Amino acid sequence: MNRIIKITGMIMMIFVLSCEADDPMSFYGGGELVERIEEAWSVFIAGDFDGSLAIFDSTLIDAESIMLEDSNATLIRSTLGDIHTGIGWCNLRLLNAETAREHFIISQGYELYSFGTSVGLMTAYYELGTVFPINSTVVDSAIQIGHWIFSSGMPEEFEYNATINVDDVRLLMAKSYLAKGDLSDNDSEKAGALYWILQLDSKYDYLNPDPDFSVTWNLYDNGEQDYDTFGEVILMIIMVLEGEVFPA
Repeated sequence: MNRIIKITGMIMMIFVLSCEADDPMSFYGGGELVERIEEAWSVFIAGDFDGSLAIFDSTLIDAESIMLEDSNATLIRSTLGDIHTGIGWCNLRLLNAETAREHFIISQGYELYSFGTSVGLMTAYYELGTVFPINSTVVDSAIQIGHWIFSSGMPEEFEYNATINVDDVRLLMAKSYLAKGDLSDNDSEKAGALYWILQLDSKYDYLNPDPDFSVTWNLYDNGEQDYDTFGEVILMIIMVLEGEVFPA
C-alpha cells in the first residue's frame, strides 16, 4: 500500500511540474515579464508607439537574459513570441515594415498560430510589396498568409488588442488583390478585390467588374459620380471601408 501511495505521489508531482512548465508565470521573472508586455500593449493602444516599443525592447533584453541564466529557459518561448510580436506592431505603426517583418518571423518561430503575429506579418508584406514599383511576389506572400489565417482555425482577434481582428485581414486581402490588379469576385478561389470587399460589406453586391458595367458609384451619398475605370471604384470603396475598419 505504501508503495502505491509513493508511486501515486510521484505521478502527481510529475503532473504538477508539467503543468508549471506550460505556465509562463511559473519561472523566475515570468510574472514581471507578462505584466510588462501587458503594460506595453496598453501604451500601444493609447497611441504612444515609441513608448510602447521602449518597453518591449527592455522586456526582450530581460527575457533573453533569463534564457541564458535559467536552465528552464524553454518555458518562456511563448513570452518571447509575444514580445517580438509587440516589437513588430510598434515598428509597423512607426512605418518600419522591414524591421517589423523580421520580428514577426522570429515570433512565428515561437508561436506559429498567433493571430496577432500572422496579421502583423501579412501587413508587413503588404507594405513592403506595395512600395513603388509594386512587387507582386511580396504581395502574394501577404495574400498567402491571409488565406492561411482563415484556414488555420486561429482566433478572430488578437488577445492583446481586440481592434486587430479578422476585418483587418479581409481589408488587407482586398487591398492586396487591388494592388495585383485582380478586381474580381472569384468565390470559388476566394480571390479578387471585390470578393473580399463583399466579405466586409455585402451592400456592394450590385457591383460587377464586367467591362460593360457602368463605372458610376454614389460616394458618401453625395450623388452619383463617374469614374474612368472599375479599379477606381474599387479603390474608393476600399478607402471608405478603411474608415470603418480603422475609425479615427
